Amino acid sequence: MMNNKKILNFIFSNINLIILLILIICSSLISPYFLTSENILNVVRATSLIGIVAIGMNVVMITGGIDLSVGSLVALTGALAASLWVDQYQFLFIFIPILAALIVGLLNGFIVTVLNLQPFIATLILMTVVRGTGLVFTGGQPIYADYPDYFSFLSKGYIFNIPVPALIFLIITLFSWYMLKFQSIGRYIYAIGSNANTSFLSGVKITKIKIVTYVYCSLLAGIAGLILTSRMQSGEPGQAGLYWELDAIAAVVIGGTSLLGGKGSVWGAFVGAFIIGVLSNMFNLLGVDPEWQYVSKGLIIFIAVLIQSIENSEKIKLYIFNK
Repeated sequence: MMNNKKILNFIFSNINLIILLILIICSSLISPYFLTSENILNVVRATSLIGIVAIGMNVVMITGGIDLSVGSLVALTGALAASLWVDQYQFLFIFIPILAALIVGLLNGFIVTVLNLQPFIATLILMTVVRGTGLVFTGGQPIYADYPDYFSFLSKGYIFNIPVPALIFLIITLFSWYMLKFQSIGRYIYAIGSNANTSFLSGVKITKIKIVTYVYCSLLAGIAGLILTSRMQSGEPGQAGLYWELDAIAAVVIGGTSLLGGKGSVWGAFVGAFIIGVLSNMFNLLGVDPEWQYVSKGLIIFIAVLIQSIENSEKIKLYIFNK
């Protein structure tokens, strides 16, 4: 009985890695192209972009919030960068998109904390406004830009044979993990998600901390947007970042972050992003229609939430462990 309990505890503690391993094995068996070096690099690059957004989403969700505007922000930053480069504002084509991302984060945090709107509603508003702003700014048309080599290096370059986007993803993950694990702001973020009222009575500046999390989330979405436009050599206000908020939320929930806040792991979101990346790549190799891919991702979120419910249910745990 003790051995069964240890096995179940091990499975619950490492469920994300187990799922990722199973997906990799299944993908390699289903398609002979999956384990090719070219395809693996494609998976790593694509996963890195979603992963960067997911890390920011993870921080917000630990506080009990959510950010639906990240996909639209990816599109806006890319459109701004391409437009500024084409219009010969080369010295501003990186600075202005990042500034725009920070402003969107401030607006999200302000609406959630000061105006006291539900995060879902607040960020849904910004999702629509930001996407619309990008379409208005570009006239609804893609902007094609012949970026310089140093900017293209952001998405296509290698350092020690590792794709630059993957290194950026890893650095952001390590930084976020360090802040959440070893800095006071990390403790405050978890405390707010666990019990905002108690945190307030303990002197935690809830408004400030929440605004910081939304700004950080938007900043990472902006960085992902710059990497994407660097890779595409264009700004796509209508299509870029479409449904990325779904992928980011799926990665975070699969990673074990509670939708209610107070619980979550940066490394869980890191693994969750790779689960989404491998799954998307497998669907593409099999020629699955995008519509069905969205259906599957919705089901994945449902299953992940169900697993969380089972894991958090003491009654079910006791029943399983005492069988």
